[in-house]
Amino acid sequence: MKAVIWPVYIDSTKTKGEGRRVPRDHAVKSPKLREISNAAAKIGLNPAIEKGKSYPKSWWEVSGRVLVDKNLPKGEILIRISKMIKASRK
Repeated sequence: MKAVIWPVYIDSTKTKGEGRRVPRDHAVKSPKLREISNAAAKIGLNPAIEKGKSYPKSWWEVSGRVLVDKNLPKGEILIRISKMIKASRK
């Protein structure tokens, strides 16, 4: 089974109402698809990037998304990916 990871889920510049799913202290500023994909690969989630997709709440912004294997609860996957991106940015 696959889980969809939209960049907005871990974006610290977005509010919960706009789609952020992790606490702001776990979120990262403006995550890129490549960063999400690389972090998911390091965790072993077999990521696949889909460009040209728009998050339903902000359908006018073409942000793309990343599909990953769902072997953990989605919240846990999002926090692990955020932590990996934060570590790679330092």
